[in-house]
Parts: sequence; structure tokens; C-alpha cells
Amino acid sequence: MNTPEEHLIYLYCVTAEPPELRLVEDPPSALYLVCEAGLCAVVCRVEAREFGESNLRRNLDDLGWVAVETTNHERIIEAIMQDHCVIPFRFATLFKTDDSLRSQLRAHCGQFRTLLAQLDDKAEWGVKAYCDFEKLEYGVRDDGMVSNLGEAMCSASPGKTFLLGKKRQESAKAALADRAGCYADQIVQALQPISVQARTTDVVPQGEAERYGPMILNAAFLVCNGDARAFVDATNALGERYAGAGIFIECSGPWPPYNFCDLAKATVDA
Repeated sequence: MNTPEEHLIYLYCVTAEPPELRLVEDPPSALYLVCEAGLCAVVCRVEAREFGESNLRRNLDDLGWVAVETTNHERIIEAIMQDHCVIPFRFATLFKTDDSLRSQLRAHCGQFRTLLAQLDDKAEWGVKAYCDFEKLEYGVRDDGMVSNLGEAMCSASPGKTFLLGKKRQESAKAALADRAGCYADQIVQALQPISVQARTTDVVPQGEAERYGPMILNAAFLVCNGDARAFVDATNALGERYAGAGIFIECSGPWPPYNFCDLAKATVDA
């Protein structure tokens, strides 16, 4: 018989009411609930030899293992959120025992309930924007400083022309970045009235994004479920509006509201 030290408790999400776990298709292992203080945590037991600190660190270097496990993590949380408001926890949130998890639920029950009330009937939607800077460049050719430097180059000496050319390149690059930043701000401002909250996160480097050019916006919006259709339509309309300027917009969702669960992150970090 396995000793308790051979297992860890893997936490997926917390709900206010017991979800129907039998509706989750093909779970990686038997799911069960740890209930305390009017809260229900969806968990399963995992092998310490796989998820223990040192072993987990090694497994995180295995991209195949990570892909399978994170996909299962997301799939289970998304299945639960079909019928329940959830506080999602990040991948590999682990507790030593059910009692240690119950202790956390008791300690933060009031905050968790408040957060669940704030998240009720809402989901997270992601909006990413990419920029074709070659196409965007046409829009900044009339930038005042760039134009003035171009005119000055026409009558300058060869040595000065070189220096002015370098300065013109730098000014054009800055103007492009400013223009792209303005488009990103406009997209967020246009979608905020249809959302409850909005947050921007770090953009993904171009080599990883592999879309239409460098990513200039990586935003998350908390949207009422009843407004989801309007939010998607508004995002698509922005995509059509800005396509001519070299801005391409992607919308995805609904997702568990990870970006709006600071309490969940703080609880685990603590």
C-alpha cells in the first residue's frame, strides 16, 4: 500500500458548488473534491516521483511531457467551467495532503467567495495584435521629423548625409513603434466598454509568435457571457478596420479567467 508521502494533491480549480465530476471526459486519474468552508476544490492525486519538486523540475524540460500535462490541466478546468464559475489555478499547483488544502480554503474562504462572485457568469477572452511593419511604414513617411531629415539630406555634404541618414532611420523606427503602440492602445480602449476588466501582458517574441509579424498587443479581457458575441463582433470589426494599416488582430476564448485571479496566484505563492 502506498504511503501518503508517495502522493501529492494536484489542484485544478475552486468552485462555490460541487461540480459533476463524472461529466469530465477521460480525466488523467480519478478526480475528487476537497470541500471546506463552503468551497469545493477539484483535485486528483499524482505521484510524487513525477510531480515532486526535483522530479517536476526535470520533467518541465521535457516538452512532450509538458504538452500532455498542460493540455489535460486546461481540459479539466474548461470542462468544469461549462456549468460552474471557477477560480483556475496554474499548472502544477500542489499540496502535500487534503488537510493542507483544506487549511488554505479556510484561511481564504471570504476572499475566494468574493472573487467567485466577481467572476460569476464571465469568462476570459484573449486579444492579440500583430504588425506588418513594412506595411505600416507607409503611414509614417509623412512624419514631420522623418520628412525634415530627408529634405536636409538632399543638400548636405556626403559625410553629413550619412549621419543624417542614420538619424532618419532611427527616427523612422521610433515613429513606427509609436504608431504601433497607438494602434494597440486604441484596440484596448475600443474593447474596454464591452468588458468588465482588461489587462495587458508581455508580448511574445516574434520567433515564437509566428504570425503576421511582431506581436504588439497581448491582452486579456474579462467579459460577461451575455456580451461574448458583441465582444467577438467588435474585435472582428477592429481587425477589418486596421488591416489596411498592417495590423492583424486575433481573438480567442472563452478561457478560464487566469489573468483575473491574482488571489489564486498569491495564495499558491505564499
